[in-house]
Amino acid sequence: MSAPRPVCLITGGASGLGRAAARRFARAGYDLVLGDIDRAAGESAAAEIASLGAGAKFVATDVADPDAAARLVEAAMAVFGRLDCAVNSAGIEGSRGPVADYEVEEARRIVAVNLMGVFFAMKHEIAAMLECGGGAIVNIGSSAGLRGTPRMAAYSATKHALVGLTRAAALEYAERGIRINLVSPGSFVTPMSERLYGEDAAQVLASVTPMLRAGSVDEIAEAIFWLASPAASFVTGANLAVDGGKTAGAMQGRSAVWKNG
Repeated sequence: MSAPRPVCLITGGASGLGRAAARRFARAGYDLVLGDIDRAAGESAAAEIASLGAGAKFVATDVADPDAAARLVEAAMAVFGRLDCAVNSAGIEGSRGPVADYEVEEARRIVAVNLMGVFFAMKHEIAAMLECGGGAIVNIGSSAGLRGTPRMAAYSATKHALVGLTRAAALEYAERGIRINLVSPGSFVTPMSERLYGEDAAQVLASVTPMLRAGSVDEIAEAIFWLASPAASFVTGANLAVDGGKTAGAMQGRSAVWKNG
């Protein structure tokens, strides 16, 4: 009897980084469970994953709802009978503006999705992985979680908080076979960065990156896959910056991102 295919759950799996990660895991022989608030995009992503020969299940999910997070993990167990790894990629950036002028409800929504959404997902993912004998979780942070980002204080705060959440949980489950790590992307062209910087996103992001280019979501997906794989079996509680050197030193000059973003 052949070994069962490993199963990976990805929140925010309908587009951008989450979808790129789903493709990477599918090519490696994983079955995928995708959660996203965008039903049409999520069903499209599941169809794409299925076309790669992987099992694929989409579940419409608002990660800020703890019950929805529970249903997502329950679907993985019901459809595939196991959960080997999870990538918590769902997140929102919100609008840009100084703290004193920021809308309270918008800030609350950013915290609910970016921080509590990961907490709720992890709560249920960990419980399922304990039943399965272990697993790996990769949370998605940001270079905004490694330094302050003007005019995006709520977003930056949630990404800083994910560093602490990831490290604390990693210590709690280090002896129980569950590894928990964080990837902090920098200057990548994604739907989020295009919403922030428009059609000049690649040029703006390159201007604040020592490698003088924006990265691709596939480059982040490789880092995620490595952390979730047995190749990183001795890595837990880590925060891996995938940012072209962006957070290695001080920002050079007052770039468009500093002025406007």
